[in-house]
Amino acid sequence: MERSEILVVGGSSAAAAYIQGLVSSCSMPSVPIASWSEARKIVGEIRERRFHAAVIDLDETPADGRRFLAALQREAPSIPIIAVTGEVNGRGEVAAGAFEVLTKPLSRAAVLTALHRAVTRSQLCAADGLGLAKPSKRSVARPLPEIIGDSETMQEVYHWISKVAPSDANVCLYGDSGTGKELIARAIHETGRRRGRPFVVLDCAAIPEGLMESEMFGHVRGAFTSAVGDRIGVFQLADTGTLFLDEVAELPLPLQAKLLRLIQNREFRRVGSNHSIRVDVRILTATNRDLAALVKAGHFREDLFYRLDVMSIKIPPLRERKEDIPLLVDHFVQQLNRQSDKQIRGVTAGTLRLLLQYDWPGNVRELRNCIERAGVMADTDFINIVSLRQVLHPVFQTAGSHEPGGTLSDMEKALILDTLRQTRGNKTAAASLLGISLRGLHYKLKRIKKDGIRARAS
Repeated sequence: MERSEILVVGGSSAAAAYIQGLVSSCSMPSVPIASWSEARKIVGEIRERRFHAAVIDLDETPADGRRFLAALQREAPSIPIIAVTGEVNGRGEVAAGAFEVLTKPLSRAAVLTALHRAVTRSQLCAADGLGLAKPSKRSVARPLPEIIGDSETMQEVYHWISKVAPSDANVCLYGDSGTGKELIARAIHETGRRRGRPFVVLDCAAIPEGLMESEMFGHVRGAFTSAVGDRIGVFQLADTGTLFLDEVAELPLPLQAKLLRLIQNREFRRVGSNHSIRVDVRILTATNRDLAALVKAGHFREDLFYRLDVMSIKIPPLRERKEDIPLLVDHFVQQLNRQSDKQIRGVTAGTLRLLLQYDWPGNVRELRNCIERAGVMADTDFINIVSLRQVLHPVFQTAGSHEPGGTLSDMEKALILDTLRQTRGNKTAAASLLGISLRGLHYKLKRIKKDGIRARAS
């Protein structure tokens, strides 16, 4: 690991002393803070000091620790914070403000892995052109731990979730496929007054038009040929809770009229029944299309549009919040480790650089798929460029080329030379960032030199 200065805050705690020892064993200087008054003082100097990571033991003085964490995040958002706690149930509480949360008792592997990831993230924040160190205008806690992202655009989303969640207003979520609209809808439900009540999802694009009415409202036995028994629809299932209608733009016009009637009267009839059923349901909808444009084109009812789009939230595509990619990658790596026998510790800095260069048309869903596939193929502790190239060859022809039509060989050469510039010629550090051995780096440099000689000769 490249020589880095680590801030260790935790008074006289055993955990802080243990971490300082580990930091020293890696030949990294640490700056221990013995009291919370010293910690508050250093916040004022933080812009002049360059720390690659901060480790905070929240158990010494929990209130002070959380205040310091918030102040550090506000004054120096590019410094990754590793929070240490003995409270297993406290992980979600501090996760919104920390890059990593470690639960006591601490293990050497867990601490070193967290430090490696934090230092790599810090180095990338300082690198030119990556744009990872943009501070947010506001700091709003993530509504759910599963929602990953601290970028300014996601802070805006969290702000609107906090505004709309306490009400019963219908909300329409706009965003490209794969941006996490269902997760945002769940966050609105879970942070609103209907939490603990049913949250039911219906994908309007996945149900054949002939079955949609039955799916929404249910049917009685004998209503049609295959109706061999009564069926409860999603509106009745969601009674007292929330119904999320995904891809609502795909709803056929006849059913739009019936949905409008339900919203107005708070009641409906099952297919084949004369009996009305009253329900109390909050409706959240989502679409990747422009509903207002569909209204103008006559494909969506204007009166229903105004009923559903009482409030709207735009979910940004991943290409507009690339500073969240390192957090998302860490989250997906940890998910992969939990779901498989893998023990992946992260991605190399070179790999992360390529992930940041790609525009991710499939958004967060595509990134998750990429990390899962590359993790399965990885033969080392870290996902490197070789793993990615095996599973997503076309992506890296686009993402890694510095010029149109660039080859993978050109991309690798540019990445190696960029990394050497970043480490100021330190080949050991460059090999570590690239996720290859020092011998392997020497071999690649020889090949680059040979290719250069051939090019000049021709």
